[in-house]
Amino acid sequence: MDIGFWFSVTLACLLGAMSPGPSLAVIVNLSLSQGRVAGLIAAISHGLMIGIFAFITASGLVVMLDRNPLIFSGIQIAGCAFLIWMAIRLLLAKPDRDAYSAVSVKSSKWLAARDGLVIALVNPKIIIFFAALFSQFVDSNSQLWEKTLLALIAGTVDMLWYMLMAVVISHPTSVIAYQRHSLWLDKLFALVLLTIALGFIIQIIN
Repeated sequence: MDIGFWFSVTLACLLGAMSPGPSLAVIVNLSLSQGRVAGLIAAISHGLMIGIFAFITASGLVVMLDRNPLIFSGIQIAGCAFLIWMAIRLLLAKPDRDAYSAVSVKSSKWLAARDGLVIALVNPKIIIFFAALFSQFVDSNSQLWEKTLLALIAGTVDMLWYMLMAVVISHPTSVIAYQRHSLWLDKLFALVLLTIALGFIIQIIN
């Protein structure tokens, strides 16, 4: 495995992290509604879970899940249910009485870490992505250190990308704009999550 190989892995992981999906929607919403710290914490916990997922995939355990349609479908359904739950929570959210209150007051580090971790844990897209990606890079002769390095690259690239998104999105002007229009923006995020969940459900049925 030469430098070109590791560059290809890193680029593939970066493109995967950059693709729009529920993870981006959740972290953007957290960064706007709860502030930069919450967005960064969610990005870190998301990256850690991605690294674990990547190691599991590289170790071939996801292949076993793929061969058991019942378990795999259960994971996908759980992911869709979580996305729908988050969407309903946003749809039912009440407008903030003080639109200009400090965002940091509302932030919860533990909840931000939980949301970042869980959205990575139950996102059906991530399992499918890594199963397809690492099948191109891992074989029966791959060493433990190679699988570990693959997982570290995947987790680190994901973490850094979403941390960058959290920093950019949580710029004061963006936060102020969100505070002014939080009611409608929350509804928009909810519709995005519902659309993504519906797309996953259609894939599962088909």
